[in-house]
Amino acid sequence: MNTSLKKECERNINDVFEDILFSEERIIEESYKQGYTEGSREDTIEGYHLGYHRGAEIGSKLGYYKAFCEYNLREPEDKNITEKTVKHLEQLLQYIDAFPYNNREDIDLFQLFEQIEALYKKVSNVHMVDYFTKNVYCDFISDDLRTEALQYGLKKAVEAIYNDNTESLPILHSYINKTKQLTLKNTNVCMNFLDFQNSLQKLGCYNISQFKLDVFMKPKKSHEVEMLSWIASAIREISKTTHVIDIGDGKGYLSSMLALHYKIPVLGVDASYINTNGAVDRAKKLSKVWNGVVTHNKTRDTTINLYKQITKYVDEKVDFQQLISNIFLEEANGIGLVGLHTCGNLASSCLRIFNNNDSIKTICNVGCCYHHLTDEFEPQTNKNNYNLSQIGFPLSQYLKKSKVVLGRGARMVAAQSVERILHNKESVGKSIFFRSLFEVIIENIESSRSSEERHVGRFRKECCTFVDYVEQAAKRIKLNVTMSEEEINELYNSYEPRIDEINFFYLVRCMVAPVVESLILLDRLLYLFENGHQQSFLVQFFDPVISPRCYGIVSIK
Repeated sequence: MNTSLKKECERNINDVFEDILFSEERIIEESYKQGYTEGSREDTIEGYHLGYHRGAEIGSKLGYYKAFCEYNLREPEDKNITEKTVKHLEQLLQYIDAFPYNNREDIDLFQLFEQIEALYKKVSNVHMVDYFTKNVYCDFISDDLRTEALQYGLKKAVEAIYNDNTESLPILHSYINKTKQLTLKNTNVCMNFLDFQNSLQKLGCYNISQFKLDVFMKPKKSHEVEMLSWIASAIREISKTTHVIDIGDGKGYLSSMLALHYKIPVLGVDASYINTNGAVDRAKKLSKVWNGVVTHNKTRDTTINLYKQITKYVDEKVDFQQLISNIFLEEANGIGLVGLHTCGNLASSCLRIFNNNDSIKTICNVGCCYHHLTDEFEPQTNKNNYNLSQIGFPLSQYLKKSKVVLGRGARMVAAQSVERILHNKESVGKSIFFRSLFEVIIENIESSRSSEERHVGRFRKECCTFVDYVEQAAKRIKLNVTMSEEEINELYNSYEPRIDEINFFYLVRCMVAPVVESLILLDRLLYLFENGHQQSFLVQFFDPVISPRCYGIVSIK
């Protein structure tokens, strides 16, 4: 990558994670300019002089954070900033004012700066739950974009996004195009499935037929199992491995296909006894009817003996070679790892297992549930409670050196599927609207509650009315709500006119989802390259409308 292109990419990434990820358009417009001035003034640079590059970086950031605080502490009531946030801002300002102007041996300047940066991110990272209580729409969407949408009509603007017809909204159109430029689809790093097949042929894979099983599975799962079982079989032919381990085996669909159709010995590993027992029963039923469903390619052996299951928690300490020997009563001459929608940190653990274990020759992994990832450098993370196998991001040394943090809000966004949202014209829906509005009630009754104490979660059955939601949510988090039904309905009616507004914000926010996902996946691919695995591929396996988590990583030693 040439220098100018690299600088342009860095500028774009910075733009996205400053201007888009946290949706701080309006605040950045005003406070960044002030912060840059503060950080660039001669006395500030001298005061925060810690070295040519790191010192200048810290100086300008401190100036930015100071301007950010001062801006929001001026008439906070007009900005609808809560008392809790005001306290954070005041604390942050105290840290900045106490920051030493000279490099003193008795103070760890970098640790102090990290505390300041952590508190800033605590203030800035936005979540849909806080939509009303933190006045998200006014504080985190630029004046220009809000004005443009209001003049055009919020409901019409939402329809324009759904229909990919935003030319009449130039500011919105520019924002959407910017997010598209910073996704995997706009790079030559990610391969489509046809190009990946051609690459496998060059490596020695020929004449492996795909097979689609339409029974026992929903169309989405059938689509995924068809593609991934073929890939696992193809890379096994190249690497000449004898056994496959399916980590996060779940219901056993992928393992059953590998055993019954491709005749590969498979060990399904899952941490849940319920999943393991269900997979055993399902595999037995499928093997009994196999010849009945495989009409064009009947097989002689329809037993499921090639598919074994075990309930076990997986980490880098597991001896997979011995595990195969104990269960199959035979030695494995090379093992392949597969994982279909390995949740959260498990996808990262699979890549570390592949890298650190000489007996494992291949990996084919599709991750999911980015919101369950653990950020290694996230300030709120209590690192004493985590070991290496429980850290999900970052993996690459490149991002570790910069201590890159996604943050909870970004991880939540990354778990969304823009393609599916736009295709199905999905909106915020009752549950998110109700939850955001319930946060108003929490703030009014007991604002000192921590985020854990506010966690409501999902209900098995969707609440039909806001009154029902308040009753169930209050009971779940043990909040004493004394409001009458009339008062609750009155609160709902006062916020109901803002449904178009929150839907517009929801769509603007979700546009950054593929940008964050791209960063997560590129980090994983870079980790493999850094460790010498040159035959590593990032591939779009599935249709993103059918399967939102459609990207996978393949590597062959």
